[in-house]
Amino acid sequence: MNRTLLFAAAALCMSMSLRAQEAVIDSVATSPVRDEKQQAPENEPSTPSEKTSRRNGPYYKNIVKTNLSTIALANYGLTYERMLTRKISASVGYRFMPSTNITKSPLGEQVMDIVAEEGDDISQQLDKLKMSGNAVTLEFRVYTGKRPGAKGFYAGVYGRYAAFKYDYPYDFEKPSGNTLVPLKGNSKGIGGGVILGGQFMIAKRVVVDLFIIGGHYGKMTGKLEGLTDMSDFDEADRAALKDDLEGLVDLGGDNGIKAEVRDDGVRADIKLPFLGLRGLGLTVGFAF
Repeated sequence: MNRTLLFAAAALCMSMSLRAQEAVIDSVATSPVRDEKQQAPENEPSTPSEKTSRRNGPYYKNIVKTNLSTIALANYGLTYERMLTRKISASVGYRFMPSTNITKSPLGEQVMDIVAEEGDDISQQLDKLKMSGNAVTLEFRVYTGKRPGAKGFYAGVYGRYAAFKYDYPYDFEKPSGNTLVPLKGNSKGIGGGVILGGQFMIAKRVVVDLFIIGGHYGKMTGKLEGLTDMSDFDEADRAALKDDLEGLVDLGGDNGIKAEVRDDGVRADIKLPFLGLRGLGLTVGFAF
């Protein structure tokens, strides 16, 4: 049950970018003015071709946008994207999540409807979990298409740094009665990944960015502690609580949490893969 509990919590948090962006239009070089009577050389066209005009025409260099899909998980962010060349861009994004009961967010409620039944133990435990955090994402994209600018389908690589805080009053059951362990912790993760998507202009300056599929992998470390009087715990109770905490995550037989139970409470080290998925996301922005 405890493993299912953490996996359900992770599913809510992984669906885990404030991105602020500035924009400038490239200037278009103009040809020297010829005298009306002066005739252009035979091998030089008097006007540029439509194809050349499209490829070398002006375009917005910068975009400010926000991810609407992450708001469903109480995540708020902005991204600033800057064109480095006519079809390559770099961006930086910042995402913030205030202290939130994740099962009460719009997407969290939908996930809980799938993984748990109302009133069962998993629902009751996850209803107590609160999280907060922030993340910074750096990304490089290459756009397809002949026309310049940040539009068309794209492939990108990105790196992400994220920090989280947890507040989880864990209800430990023992033969002599339940004990509430006030678990508090923090973790930091860093990783990299790839992303595929499409970005399009739906109006003169309005941009829609659709994440099709992507993900990242890295390393996450942190600390967890629950300070409370456990001097009355016998060896069997301490062993059971230790097993409960360390059994929250089991990836291929390698526990990601190493716990120690003392008279004054529990302490644990967290070492987990930093996993994240990006897909079916909707971002809107403004180009200028």
